[in-house]
Amino acid sequence: MQASTFDMAINVFVALFGLYALTKFVFFFVLGYATRRKALDKAYAGRAYATGGSDIALLAISVVMSIALLARGAEPITFLGGLLAGGTLIQLYFHAFHAPVSGEHEAPEPRSPLKIMSYAIQAEPWRPWKELLAYAALVIVCAALYWFG
Repeated sequence: MQASTFDMAINVFVALFGLYALTKFVFFFVLGYATRRKALDKAYAGRAYATGGSDIALLAISVVMSIALLARGAEPITFLGGLLAGGTLIQLYFHAFHAPVSGEHEAPEPRSPLKIMSYAIQAEPWRPWKELLAYAALVIVCAALYWFG
């Protein structure tokens, strides 16, 4: 059975978006703290919020991708399960940063909850190792099932 152009486009898009997500994680752990901190300081540039434009773009991409997957025929209960699993992993990821960071790793003023969390994540990216391992395993298993299963 030959996939439609729409199906193929969604497959390619999801694969590229997944590659983008994994690439971010790889670079996040490959780059040293000083490099990550410099990039973070530049992104915030004296502000309490740094991701306004990219947040809107990623929200739009997520909504369009979700609609396309459902229109393609994704089973609603499976899709819902994926959303719930992903949302729970994100919640647990952020919970791992409950302890304060040392003074040299603190976010500079002006601060916001998001900025404080961003600096804490850069200071100790492996703190949520269980959640990152679960995320990576799920992505790898799903990709393998798609490509080889």
